[in-house]
Amino acid sequence: MATAVRADFRSSRWRGRLALIAVVAWIAYEWGPGNETVTPFLVLAVLDRTEAGVASVVVPATVGFAFTLVQQLLSGVTALAGFSMFAGTAQAAWRRLSVDGTKEVRGWHEIGGAAKVAVAWGLGTTAVALAQIVTTGTVGVVRHLRAVVQSAFLAATGVGVLAAGVGGLAWLGRSVPSMRGSTDVVIRVLGNPLLWLGLVVVTLVMDRRAARRATAVAGS
Repeated sequence: MATAVRADFRSSRWRGRLALIAVVAWIAYEWGPGNETVTPFLVLAVLDRTEAGVASVVVPATVGFAFTLVQQLLSGVTALAGFSMFAGTAQAAWRRLSVDGTKEVRGWHEIGGAAKVAVAWGLGTTAVALAQIVTTGTVGVVRHLRAVVQSAFLAATGVGVLAAGVGGLAWLGRSVPSMRGSTDVVIRVLGNPLLWLGLVVVTLVMDRRAARRATAVAGS
């Protein structure tokens, strides 16, 4: 993929180069540990600073939903524009997404509800944008914007619901005097980005091993 990105970078002007850099940055953020590290940290940091009560449910849920929605919309629109401009990078990203053809990847409108949740949560709108462009053979932001918006709202709703649930548990724990201190400690631990980064690293290692096994089986 690095080779394709360098080739597209050299062949484009400065505006195109900025778009390409933005696409690569979003891919690194969404397909790497970015989402899984930043979002929990943000939500739990807000919860840690919110007093017990209804606010401990509403505020983290609202922040989590809004942050995720805006971020997913920005990344999706950027990916639609970037992948429409740079065929080489798009094809290289597609090979990586499909693990060199060993993993079936379909367009957003062709998959069921459970698969949509998995894509929206696991890879984000950059993957949705890429899948739409490659599977349909058509480019353009407006043409595939609906899929990106749906994915963004799905991811944001999930984050909002989880944040509300965690806020509810925090409210319950803080309402009991003997549990208030330990509840605050748990929230701070869960809000530590190193915890989530570690979990992401473990997941990435497991996924890489699974991909290597799949490639080996396909080549044998």
